[in-house]
Amino acid sequence: MKRAIDALQRDAAPVGHYVGLIVLFALVNGVARLGSRFAITGGCQRIESDIRDHLYAALQTFPPKFYAAHSTGDLMARATSDITAVRSLLGFGTISLVSTVFAFIGVLAAMLAVDPWLTLWALAPYPVLVVLARRFNLAVNERAQAAQDQLSVLSERVQEYLGGMAVVRAYTLERRAHADFGQANGEYLRLSLALARTEAGFSPLMGLIAGVGTLVVLWAGGRAVVDGRLSLGALVAFNGYLAYLTWPTIALGWTLSIVRRGLTSMTRIQEIVGAAVETGSVSPERSEGGLRQAPPGFIGAGSVSSEQTEGGLRQAPPGFIGAGSVSSEQTEGGLRQAPPGSVAPAVAPSIRFSHLTFSYTGRAPALRDVSFEVAPGEMVAVVGPTGSGKSTLGLLLARVWEPPVGAVFVSGRDVTELPLASLRAGLGYVPQEGFLFSRSIADNIDLGRDGVGREQAHDAAAVAGIADEVQRFAAGFEAVVGERGLTLSGGQRQRVTLARALAGRPTVLVLDDAFASVDAAKEEEILSSLRRAVAGRTVLLMTHRLRAACTANRVVVLDAGRIVEAGRHEDLVRRGGLYARLWRIQQLEEEIARA
Repeated sequence: MKRAIDALQRDAAPVGHYVGLIVLFALVNGVARLGSRFAITGGCQRIESDIRDHLYAALQTFPPKFYAAHSTGDLMARATSDITAVRSLLGFGTISLVSTVFAFIGVLAAMLAVDPWLTLWALAPYPVLVVLARRFNLAVNERAQAAQDQLSVLSERVQEYLGGMAVVRAYTLERRAHADFGQANGEYLRLSLALARTEAGFSPLMGLIAGVGTLVVLWAGGRAVVDGRLSLGALVAFNGYLAYLTWPTIALGWTLSIVRRGLTSMTRIQEIVGAAVETGSVSPERSEGGLRQAPPGFIGAGSVSSEQTEGGLRQAPPGFIGAGSVSSEQTEGGLRQAPPGSVAPAVAPSIRFSHLTFSYTGRAPALRDVSFEVAPGEMVAVVGPTGSGKSTLGLLLARVWEPPVGAVFVSGRDVTELPLASLRAGLGYVPQEGFLFSRSIADNIDLGRDGVGREQAHDAAAVAGIADEVQRFAAGFEAVVGERGLTLSGGQRQRVTLARALAGRPTVLVLDDAFASVDAAKEEEILSSLRRAVAGRTVLLMTHRLRAACTANRVVVLDAGRIVEAGRHEDLVRRGGLYARLWRIQQLEEEIARA
C-alpha cells in the first residue's frame, strides 16, 4: 500500500503490479489461516479425547474415601464443562493468542521500520493496556474459579434429586427441591454475570485505547507528512499496521478470558489425574492409538494375572485365577500365557485375617484385633449386630478399601502384595447394595468377560434363583433394566449380582448380606442350589440372617468390631451367648411373621 500510494504521485504508476501482489498476499493469508485452524482445531479435539480418557482412567483407580470427598456432581462438572473449557483454550484460545503475539511482534517491527518516533507515539497508551490486562486476568481467574465451583454444586443438586426423585415425590418435597435447586442456580447466575461483566468491561477499554492510538498517529503522522519527514504512503501504511493491531487489542480481553478459564479448568482436571499418578494408580501403556491408560485394580476376569515389580514378574498364588482369566507362568523361553478364556485349575485358597484393626477416615475403628482363618473349600459365616464390622471384612479382602499390611492373607500371601487383577479375577464379591447397569440382564451378569458365555450366565442365574423370574419377562434375559436396576425389585437386583459373581466361577466367594432382600422360602431355595454350586470353593458369608449361617462350616460372631464367639451353629446356640440371643430373636420374628 505504501509503495502503491507513493507511486501514484509519479506520472507512470504501475498500480496493477501492486494490486496483484495485494491479491496474492490476501490469498496466501487466507490459506494459512484456514490451514492453522484445521490443524489446531483438529489437534485440540484429539487432545480433548485423550484428556477425557486419562480422567476416566484416573476415576476408576481411586478408593471409596476419594468419592466420599468428591461429589458425583463435582466430578461430572470436571468431566464435561471443564473439559469443554480446556478444548476452547487449546482451540480458538490458542489460535487467538498465537495470532495476537505474531501480530504484535510483526507489526511492531514493521512500524519501527517505517518511523521509530511515530511508533513510540502510537504505543504511548499501551502501558495502560498492560496494567489493565493484568488486573483483568486476576479478576477473571477468581471469578472463573468461583463459577466453575458453583457449577459443580449445581450439577450435584441435579444428580442428587434425579437419583432420589422417588423419595422427593413420596415425601412431597417438590417445592423444597425446587427451592434448593433455584438457590444453587441463582448463585451460579450471580457468579456467571459477575464474570460476564468483568469480561464485557474490558473490551470497550481496549477499543478506547486502540482509538486513542489512532488519533495520536493521525496528529503526529499528519504533521510529519506536512513537514516532509514522512511520505503520504508511509503514513497510510503506518495506519494500516495500527489498524491491524486494533482487533487483537480489542479481543485481548476475550482471549485472556478463554485462556484463564481453560487454565482454571485444566487445574481442576489435573487435581484428579495428578492424584492418580502420584499414588501410582494409573499405569500408562502403549496401544496402536498412542498412550493408553490401564488403571490397575479395575480388571475383572479375562485379565492377565501378572504385574511387573522391581524384582521382575510377580505371580499370583497358584490356583487363584478365576475362570476366563489368562494365567501366565515363567518358562525357559520367557512368559507363556494360557489361551484367553481357558479355565485355570480351581484350587480353592485359604483366607486368613491376622490381628486386623481398621478404621475409616475420621471414625472409630470398625474392626479391632480380628483374627480367624477360612480353610480351603470351607464356608465361614460372619454374623453380628448392625455396625459390628461384617461388611468391612469383605471390602478389605477385595481391597475395595486398602487393608493394613500384614493383616489379610490369601493362600498365605499378603493381599497388599498381590496383583489386583489376579486377586479380583479369582474373587466373586457380592455387596449389600447390588449395582446394575442400564443394559440387559444378560449383560449385567456376564459383564462382557472372556469365558463367560450366555449359557454360563443362565446357569449362574438359575443357582441365584432369578432365572425363572427373568424368563417370564417379555424379552427374557435381553430385558434392559432401568438406571441402577430401577425396574427390578431389591431382591431381584441382589440375585442378579449374585449370579454375576457365580458366572465367573471364582475360587473365593464373598457374600455380604446377599439374601437380605429375599423371603425365607426363596433364601432356602437359593442356599440349597448355592451349596452345590460352591462345593470345594472358599466362601466368606457375612449375614444377619442366621438361617444362612446354619449352613456354614463355622460361624464367627462380631460385636463392636471384635470377635466375641466362634464355632459351629449348634455349639454357639448351646453356649447361650450373643449368637444364641440373635438366634432366639430371629426365631421369634419368624413366628410373628407366620402368625
